[in-house]
Amino acid sequence: MSRIATATELQGVLEDYKIHLTGDNPSSEQSEAPTEITNPPGWPTDHRRVPNYRPVDKNRDAEGRPNGEGAFERGFLTIMFTGVVMNATAAKVWGVTGGPFFPGLFKYAIGGEW
Repeated sequence: MSRIATATELQGVLEDYKIHLTGDNPSSEQSEAPTEITNPPGWPTDHRRVPNYRPVDKNRDAEGRPNGEGAFERGFLTIMFTGVVMNATAAKVWGVTGGPFFPGLFKYAIGGEW
C-alpha cells in the first residue's frame, strides 16, 4: 500500500529547501535606487559584451571588498591573481619581442567566439 503524505508533512519537507539569506542587511545607503548613469563619450560600444560605465566608488570601505575569509583563502586568491598578472605581463613582453615572429601564441579562444 502506498502512503499519502499530508499537507503538514509535505510543508515540513519543503521547509528544508527554502533559501535563507544570511548577512544581507541592506543599509540605508545600499537600499537607495541606483542613479541612471550614461556612458561617457568615447566609451566602446562596437565590441560585444562591453559593460556599461560604472564610476569608481571611492567611499567603499575595505570590509565590503571580497578578499577571502581566512589566511588560506587570501593566500590562494593572491597566488591565483599573481598568476593572472604574470600571464598578462608575459603576453605583453612576448608581443613586443617574439610576437611578430610567432603570432597567436598568447591568444586564447573565448567560448562561443571562434
